[in-house]
Amino acid sequence: MVFPYLLVGNLRAANKAFLLFTSKLSSSNPGLGVQEVGSASSDLRVYPSLPLLNFLGLLLLAIEKGSADVFRQLKSHYASYIKDAGNWNEALAQVGEMYFGIKVPSQSNPLFDMMSSFMGGGGGSGGQKPASRRVEAAPAPAPALD
Repeated sequence: MVFPYLLVGNLRAANKAFLLFTSKLSSSNPGLGVQEVGSASSDLRVYPSLPLLNFLGLLLLAIEKGSADVFRQLKSHYASYIKDAGNWNEALAQVGEMYFGIKVPSQSNPLFDMMSSFMGGGGGSGGQKPASRRVEAAPAPAPALD
């Protein structure tokens, strides 16, 4: 629900999707434990029994703040849950590159690299990797429920 919007650079839609999902979740499950956590600049609902949902909410806040250190800490703290989620690592690597400037390590093929150097260079691209696309996240206005 959140990653597709983030991966196309639409932080506002990612925040709105998250807010709509959590609002529907809370109204559909009145017995679900939820804690409201707020500050002068942001509010967040924390679900003690749903760590990945908490991770997504904190990820959205980290993107708004633009803190690569917070992003790394979040990934480290929630690593076991992320591992259990399946294929979130690739999306998180792209989010890290787009919003925090954390380069995705490229996987190299030693044989291809050796052949490329014998043939005079960069395998058709001049040895240059395409420039990564970094998204500057402006603080998103608090999304209103429509």
